[in-house]
Amino acid sequence: MSSPSDSGQTGGTEMVSYTQAPVNETLGSSPPKATPVSEIGEPSTIFDRISANVARTYSHDICKYFCIMIWLLVGIMFASFALWGASQPGEYDWTVSSHEYSKDQDAVASAFKEVDLLVSADESESRTTKSFIHSVFYIYEHEDASTTTTIATAEKLQTMCEIEAKLATLTGADGYSNYCALIPGNPSGKCQNMTLSYPLLYYGIHHDWSCPLLTQSDIDTQTTTMIDALSTDAGMLFYSFFFDKNVEDTTYPVKVRSMVQLGSPLEGYTSETDKMTEQYAKYEKLFTAWEDPMFEYIGVEHTSTKSAFNQKHTKDGLEVRYWGFDIQQLEFKRVVQFDMFFSMFSLIFVYIWIFVHTGSFFLASIAMLQIVASLPIGNAIYKGVFQIEYFDTLHTLVIFLVLGVGADDVFVLVDGWKQTAELVPRDEANQSEAEYLTKRMTIAYSRTAQAVFNTSFTTAMAFVATAISPIMPISTFGIYAALCIVINYIMVITFTPTAVLVYETRVSKWKNCFSCCCSSKEEKEVDERGGIVEKFFDKAYIPSMTGSKTVAIFSIITCIAWGFVAGSMALKLTPPTEQEKWFSDEHMFTGLLEDNSNLFLGGVDDQFTKMNFVYGITGIDRDENPSGEQYNPYIPSDNRGTVIFNDAFDITNANTQADILAACTKIQNYACDAKACGGSGGALARPQGVTCFLEEFDSWLTATYSETRGGLSAANFLTRLKEFRSDTKPERDPIAGSWEQIIGVVDDEVKYVNLPTVSTLPTLRPLDEKKEVRDVVDELLKELDTGTATTGQVTTEAGIAWTWMVTEQGLVDGLFTGFAICFPVAFLVLIVATKNIIVSFYAIASIMMIVASVMGVVQSMGYDLGVAESIAGIIVIGFSVDYVVHLAHMYMEGLEDGKVTSKDRFVYACTHMGSTVVAGAVTTGGSGSFMAFCQLTFFFKMALLIVLTIFFSLCYALFFFMPMLLLFGPDTTKGNISGVKGKVSGYKERGPSMAVNGNGKEGV
Repeated sequence: MSSPSDSGQTGGTEMVSYTQAPVNETLGSSPPKATPVSEIGEPSTIFDRISANVARTYSHDICKYFCIMIWLLVGIMFASFALWGASQPGEYDWTVSSHEYSKDQDAVASAFKEVDLLVSADESESRTTKSFIHSVFYIYEHEDASTTTTIATAEKLQTMCEIEAKLATLTGADGYSNYCALIPGNPSGKCQNMTLSYPLLYYGIHHDWSCPLLTQSDIDTQTTTMIDALSTDAGMLFYSFFFDKNVEDTTYPVKVRSMVQLGSPLEGYTSETDKMTEQYAKYEKLFTAWEDPMFEYIGVEHTSTKSAFNQKHTKDGLEVRYWGFDIQQLEFKRVVQFDMFFSMFSLIFVYIWIFVHTGSFFLASIAMLQIVASLPIGNAIYKGVFQIEYFDTLHTLVIFLVLGVGADDVFVLVDGWKQTAELVPRDEANQSEAEYLTKRMTIAYSRTAQAVFNTSFTTAMAFVATAISPIMPISTFGIYAALCIVINYIMVITFTPTAVLVYETRVSKWKNCFSCCCSSKEEKEVDERGGIVEKFFDKAYIPSMTGSKTVAIFSIITCIAWGFVAGSMALKLTPPTEQEKWFSDEHMFTGLLEDNSNLFLGGVDDQFTKMNFVYGITGIDRDENPSGEQYNPYIPSDNRGTVIFNDAFDITNANTQADILAACTKIQNYACDAKACGGSGGALARPQGVTCFLEEFDSWLTATYSETRGGLSAANFLTRLKEFRSDTKPERDPIAGSWEQIIGVVDDEVKYVNLPTVSTLPTLRPLDEKKEVRDVVDELLKELDTGTATTGQVTTEAGIAWTWMVTEQGLVDGLFTGFAICFPVAFLVLIVATKNIIVSFYAIASIMMIVASVMGVVQSMGYDLGVAESIAGIIVIGFSVDYVVHLAHMYMEGLEDGKVTSKDRFVYACTHMGSTVVAGAVTTGGSGSFMAFCQLTFFFKMALLIVLTIFFSLCYALFFFMPMLLLFGPDTTKGNISGVKGKVSGYKERGPSMAVNGNGKEGV
């Protein structure tokens, strides 16, 4: 390559001799002006070649390309809105469908759907089963928590009655009578009694909800009768649900509870699991109608800043808390809508900060346009190209991330452009405006294309690391976020340059025509670095670090020491030891489920995990669906496959029957020492928890026909079994129960049999407790496998207990898998960006300590590796690399500009890049911080984690990474891996390289 110089042409590669900083240069003082760039030589890298071509094209027809770009951007953006919108949430979204536990669950569910119905779909009765999913718990306690007197007073019972009456007497299209559990076989459609209502124990089960004031003597008599009955098995079974654990010691209740169960399935559906999303939406209508009279009675309301459930619900000295899946889902949707409102404040903050930093409303508006446009455009590619339909609440988080990243990208180009005004002097006599702008844009564009590529690539790869998660919402979140980051990069190197040129040639001149005072201010000496951030670097940071090695050494030791302390805390992070908290501590729902399980003497079966032990099933075929459509992992609630039956299974075989009877006994008596089973001496199944169809069949067979199984032929056995299936009901549920899904008759053949079991594992327990119980179940399955061919193996499932356990474990595994991907990628980017192994090593050490610091603080605050923490752990790497990459890149570029010693290069990097790093930190941290005002704890945690990441990234960049470079180098070309020896890439004469700092002024 050759480039012209004052003394003529020189061949080969232009080299800059190594020179020490001038002896009269005072560290921390205003730096000297840069030596102007006189001519641009032949581009030497791909970035240089692209930069030269883009700059030349844009500069020679500015308005044309700006108009093309802005209309193209706006057009694509609005066209992309055609695919914009959230998907309908499904019950399997967070299920790891590829896991064996999920396949077992799907196989059993598919088998249940295959059975021959005892009653046709047209003849089946709707809402005859009391549902646990669609129910409401009421917990009553004294308003004053220190009160230890009885809660069973006339006034408080009247209040309880009036509270529950708000639901029971709700009328209209969405009234209670349209959702209650109906009496089976009753043509009048009468609601079943509320057998678990505490006030109705006193008012009577058939009370009309007028709720008169009862006499205290009658109340005391009834209370004593119920508490005395707790000493009997029957009394404990019936009354233990209502009373607190200490009621037998105090002889009166301090806390009590009720439960109202709605009916399922709703009319038009075959079961509770049939089109669950549609049924959920209908149940929510009931509770939407219920909220108004309920809240009016209590005296609370939803406001623009606070949910009614964030307030205490008290009445006449009584505090009531209520919860149900439908109520929580309704509240969740409402809170998400409220929290999304804060994204507007993030947009406003970033817009104002871009204006402050660039000094232009025009550039700020253009920057915000392209940042916002990246969201629908990314969504269009996400849905149109990648064919991913799923888009939910988690994906809205991307707006907070993209705001910071997108603004930082724009800062790099705009600041770089401003500095080229000094690097490229205007020769009006011999140079056209287009040529002048071409030279400036070539320099600014080249720097931007490289610097932003390094940071964008690393951040995008961090999100790609989440895309390999087996948990679909997290995986798709990573894909969408990575797309938005890439689109922002594409726009900053295609659209933003045209806007900068328009600002330079048009907008800034219009502004100057009406702003003489501003023009005068801009004509001051450009070497006056008067901003607060610049003064911090010039007057405080650089002098303190370079003036005495003690400060730098102390800074490094402090950072390393804290890194080890934080790392030791981070290693203590564990999967959640309790259920994920989605609401704040003040919210009614927070801790309510734990209190519902732990504060009361006993519980109903519906509060414990139901397990199915099924014979006759071998697996699930995902490719075979009744609809004929393929299974789509991004619409996981549809087409989940068809069960594969075990053709060798034979219920008529005596050995098979013996194995099943033995299994009934073994499951009922199987020991479980896990914490969730009650610890040492516990059992896996609740008393009489196993529904054994063969035992009840034997009793029926003897009572009805005076026969035994052993005396029946295979054909007669099947005939009797099918008759038993259709004519009787299980003893555990003689009203609404059925053998339909227990004795699995498919196309008139017994394809499978099921041993439903109510376990001692309470619902919604943390991961570690469920894992202990699952280990016990796995040992049980081994013992149940007798090796008999006609019996086969047992398939078990437990609803969401096992599948959500896999999801929780997947969050943890995904974090460490992400680390395994992100750290090598970050190191590779650092090697490419700096071309120096020593600098890259310092940088990756910084990033590791940043991650350790963030996760250590998280652990110290009592958080576990939940959803937010696991996602943020990967994002931390993507964000933490930005600042060290910028500073490392500038440190290495100091060598190209003749800065040889580590001290000179340290000053060079800090002066040129320090304020830009701080500006990027303010943008990203500021946009994310607004999530701290959200009501969902997930968004609050993300705000905390983003702010912590930015804080520690800045601290380690300035107080570990840069001091390491200052004290230990490298000097000259030590550690270089690509022969970088002061080469000026593509340029003949060049003063200190074009800088990217906070106010766009030349630094060194």
